[in-house]
Amino acid sequence: MLRHNTWRAVLVGATMTALSVFGTGAASAAGAQTASIACHTDGYVCITTNDLYEPTVLIPEGEDYTFLRATEVTSISNDTTGTYCVEAEYNFTVSAGESVEAAHTVTRLEASPDGHCLS
Repeated sequence: MLRHNTWRAVLVGATMTALSVFGTGAASAAGAQTASIACHTDGYVCITTNDLYEPTVLIPEGEDYTFLRATEVTSISNDTTGTYCVEAEYNFTVSAGESVEAAHTVTRLEASPDGHCLS
């Protein structure tokens, strides 16, 4: 009987440990949800993605950026003085000071000194 109670204690302890680990994971996942809000860094275009390896991309003003593969972008914040062309499932522009909070599958951002993009 003693062995049965010992195993029960071990199983209860293991269950409590597993619950605490999964609880921490849930809290981290909730924290990741808030990370999808656009970041703001003066002089940069800040992109938030759903990519585990590249969750945030900072592009210096006037530079272009090409993703290695089409990437789901959740927000783009243009804190530069120029317009950027976004190549996505449909192309669009992000003007100076503008933020876009919507999911898009993006392949490239290109600085547009004249503010015009090819569609």
